[in-house]
Amino acid sequence: MSNKFLYVTAIALAVSFTACQTADKKSSTTKDSVAGDTNMVNGNHVAGSEVIETGLDEAGATFLRKAAVGGIMEVEAAKIAMKNASNQKVKDFAAKMLTDHTQANKELKALATDKKIITPDALPAEDQIHLDEMKKMTGSSFDKHYMDMMVTDHQKTISLFKDGMENKDAKLKEWAGKTLTVIEGHDQAAKEIVTNLK
Repeated sequence: MSNKFLYVTAIALAVSFTACQTADKKSSTTKDSVAGDTNMVNGNHVAGSEVIETGLDEAGATFLRKAAVGGIMEVEAAKIAMKNASNQKVKDFAAKMLTDHTQANKELKALATDKKIITPDALPAEDQIHLDEMKKMTGSSFDKHYMDMMVTDHQKTISLFKDGMENKDAKLKEWAGKTLTVIEGHDQAAKEIVTNLK
């Protein structure tokens, strides 16, 4: 009887030991894959299994991530322009940018959350450096720099959102189309201001 008990106990211990080793291996594999992941935003994956689970293709996920960075840049640049610009039309334009892009950023975040896509919450280092340099500029030189930047950025953004409208996901297409109309309005206004700046 005691031999049988010892035999059962030994098997239970062996199974338990194997399970622990497997858990350790899984834990160490997870750590390695996260440490070596080049697609991380704030410690989270931004590509891979999350994209597959949502049904949103890689092009759609990439669009949302690029649009998120662009939206953050527009809001932060507008805040600086409202303080540093000397031309009232530039200040008014910046105020509109702040309002419209803050709203677009909220809508993008909600769409990304719905689609289980993680989007950046901060700017890449080079963009932040650019903004820090802009903070040191004032007057007409700031006005020209900011408005030239707005024309260039909005041309790129229009191209990005046209690509977004080609996506097969209905919600993404609808949001991209609605937002594109607003962005085209910004582009037209920016070009008019640049033309009239001294």
